[in-house]
Amino acid sequence: MINYAGTNDKDKEIREELDKAGVEIIQHEFFRKARGEVKTSIRGQLYGWGFERFWTYWVADGPGIPPAYANKLHEAQGKAVRVDGHCGCPSPVEHFGNFAVGSYHIDTQAGLDALAYTIIAVALGENPENMVFDEKQNKAL
Repeated sequence: MINYAGTNDKDKEIREELDKAGVEIIQHEFFRKARGEVKTSIRGQLYGWGFERFWTYWVADGPGIPPAYANKLHEAQGKAVRVDGHCGCPSPVEHFGNFAVGSYHIDTQAGLDALAYTIIAVALGENPENMVFDEKQNKAL
């Protein structure tokens, strides 16, 4: 992801990142004035998860991804979708045991796509064993 820290004119690019992942876009000028490393009027939301753009990554916080889903996501994108923002990239089980993961830092577009796909799969009750991570992942559900 490109470093947008200190910028205030990247709404178009930030919107495109969320749109590619299938994340609902929320736009309000208040967001630009709020805290954050990137001054943007764009945030994302998906099934109770909020998405905020930081300097070279996204931060996503939400009600939690159950361990079976979180483990599948980690197997596919564990270096780019970091559990609880941990730079050591531990698995969900290593970091939280059998508890759900409610926070991620996402470093790539493929990681953002994969997280959105996982959130949708959880929301729709998809069997985590049937999850397949590829470029069309979140468009399939």
